Amino acid sequence: MNKLNDQIIRVTRALNHPIRIQILYYLNDNQKSSVNNLVKQFDVSQPAISRHLRILEEAKLVKSEQVKQERYYSLEDKHVIKILDVLRRHVNEDF
Repeated sequence: MNKLNDQIIRVTRALNHPIRIQILYYLNDNQKSSVNNLVKQFDVSQPAISRHLRILEEAKLVKSEQVKQERYYSLEDKHVIKILDVLRRHVNEDF
């Protein structure tokens, strides 16, 4: 496989969980968020949120920055929201 196909596989695997999709939409709406804020927002454990964020970061969909004691996440690739919106419209047409 080539690098492009490898990245497509990483992205589609990263999108293969409802919490990760919700995190992407949340970051799109709120610009950035801390792990603790995402834990409260989605009522999911801190280790689970961190694992989801790591998967999204490895797929280059989100990026992080350390500010003092807190790590903040934001969208790295805003195109992913457009892709998700197209998928939602497509699925809605079929159902």
